[in-house]
Amino acid sequence: MVTYTVHEREDESGDISDRADKIVFVKEGYAWIALVMPLLWLLYHGMWLVLASFVAVMVALQGVFSLSGIGEDIAGPATFVISAMFALLANDLRRWTLGLRGYRLVEPVSGRDLEECETRFFTDWLAAQGHSTKSIKRVHKASGSQAGPFPARSDTEDVIGIFPEPGR
Repeated sequence: MVTYTVHEREDESGDISDRADKIVFVKEGYAWIALVMPLLWLLYHGMWLVLASFVAVMVALQGVFSLSGIGEDIAGPATFVISAMFALLANDLRRWTLGLRGYRLVEPVSGRDLEECETRFFTDWLAAQGHSTKSIKRVHKASGSQAGPFPARSDTEDVIGIFPEPGR
């Protein structure tokens, strides 16, 4: 079971499909990619303030170790510990950055994977907005877009899951 927090812009109003496309899901827990490639992870998510802070901490750490004479004996393990702590907090820092950009926490959602979490959230969210899952599909079909929470499906495709008929 995995949990995601769902974030939507506070000033968002208007077309329901545009709002749905801008909703962000952030996974709870350890960010393994942020451990292996922290700079690329930060660049990918556009977290510029956190990136600058991370680089400043790493440069300062290297400077302290080279000036103190400890050198490379402790610098490698210390850098790894800092990176491991960063990966532990990476998704929390991403939520904080989203908050700075005007996003608000809508709710947490749990499921087997991201797809199930998206389905659960958008089913409840659309009902709360006074729309059905059919209305969001109609909007995307009319615009020719395949993006959105519910991709278009052909009527000949077999259906497995909670929607027993094609096109529903």
